[in-house]
Amino acid sequence: MSVDSKFSHKGWASTFDGITFPLMTDFHPKGDVSKAYGLWLEEAGISDRATILIDKNGKVLWSESVGPGGARNPMELLAKAKELVG
Repeated sequence: MSVDSKFSHKGWASTFDGITFPLMTDFHPKGDVSKAYGLWLEEAGISDRATILIDKNGKVLWSESVGPGGARNPMELLAKAKELVG
């Protein structure tokens, strides 16, 4: 999920092969979900870049913030998800 529009998401997703899941947007009202998770950066008008793993009951299992310009390692995220799910 990001604060970008669904049109930006579509463009981003088209750069990858095999994305078959829907991408969620926090576009309108802008940043409401980010604010709920404490990730909204008011002065910049953007969301912090973070990964939050949430179970099917809505419980946050794990989270990590890397800052607005930070990078994430998809393989590390996958390993973390597998570790938590078992």
